[in-house]
Amino acid sequence: MDILKRNFKELDLTLIGSLLALGVFGCLAVLAATYGKTSSTMPSHPVAKQILWHTVGFAVMWLFVVYDYRSLRKWRWWLYGISILLLVAVFFRPAIMGAHAWLDFGPISLQPSEFAKLTMIIAIAAHMANVDEQEFPNYGLRNSWQVFALFAVPFVLTLKEPALGQALVMFAIAGTMYTVFARRSHFVLIVAVITIIVAGLVVVATQFPDEAQKFVNGVLVKHRLLKPFQADRIVTWLDPEYDPLNAGYNVRQAQIAVGSGQIFGEGLFNGIETQGGWVPNQWNDYIFTAIAEEFGFVGSSLLIFLFLVFLHRMVHIARTSQDTFGTYLVIGMVGMFAFQVFENIGMDMYLSPSTGITLPFISYGGSSVVANYAMVGLALSVSLRRRKLRFD
Repeated sequence: MDILKRNFKELDLTLIGSLLALGVFGCLAVLAATYGKTSSTMPSHPVAKQILWHTVGFAVMWLFVVYDYRSLRKWRWWLYGISILLLVAVFFRPAIMGAHAWLDFGPISLQPSEFAKLTMIIAIAAHMANVDEQEFPNYGLRNSWQVFALFAVPFVLTLKEPALGQALVMFAIAGTMYTVFARRSHFVLIVAVITIIVAGLVVVATQFPDEAQKFVNGVLVKHRLLKPFQADRIVTWLDPEYDPLNAGYNVRQAQIAVGSGQIFGEGLFNGIETQGGWVPNQWNDYIFTAIAEEFGFVGSSLLIFLFLVFLHRMVHIARTSQDTFGTYLVIGMVGMFAFQVFENIGMDMYLSPSTGITLPFISYGGSSVVANYAMVGLALSVSLRRRKLRFD
């Protein structure tokens, strides 16, 4: 606690303030999405549990603030190995809603992929920092393949669960960190290749939707690269009119809810789509629709503004870190949070396919909330140690 007293002014209070505001938004959103509803899939007492998880997460965050993040470098292999074992362990448990993604410890359920994202960030950041600290750093393929290996193991295991959304988040994390790590020439090449691939996919999807659907269903599903329900989500994104009463029902109702909010929203507990229960699983994957419908464009814009402030302060911490390990650590978190926010909000408006990704600090869920707070705690630990103490 001494370091808190001596370096309190180094704490990013703007980041903490935006985080508290997001927590309030999250509890209000869960309240709106679950008020007066009963469902076999909805958790019992969701609002009370959400407040509890935010409280626990906030306490965990301060534990990580006090903890010296630099010590994680020597523990990285233990942490990474434990997370991989947990990812393997889920396959020995019964599937929940078609996915082997959870471990039960009495009344507490743990989603290992949430914590695997953090341990993957730590392992990759440590490797990149080791390369940076060499007398003659080599940012070429000799050191890049290790980044790919550290990413590939949890990615494949998570994709196998299947949890496509979480796997894509891991891809975004590794991609963001490698963008900062790679040589400028490699970076330009990577961006060019990705741009060409994305542009090609967009052209094919928009100009030849029937052929794109046949490829998704006939090739990706046939060769077990995607599950049928995952293929349906991609096809629905390519063609919003595809199977509107079945595969496209969730996203269609989400879009209606977002549009119903208009400028100022319909008011808390007054949203027709939200209070009528027309948006399935709204307290989790589609939580943004409850905010958009009941708080409108103004409320939605305020939420997005808070996320922008949050991400801006995280980037500032990464830029002002005293060591490269801290920089890579926070950059990985920035990639994770930014991708999840864009993907979760974008899928409600057909900007991206529905992948089951939660909205950080807003969606219901203990594992994701606590893991996110832990990451912010580590970022604040980096912020707290930006200036070397005389006797540190």
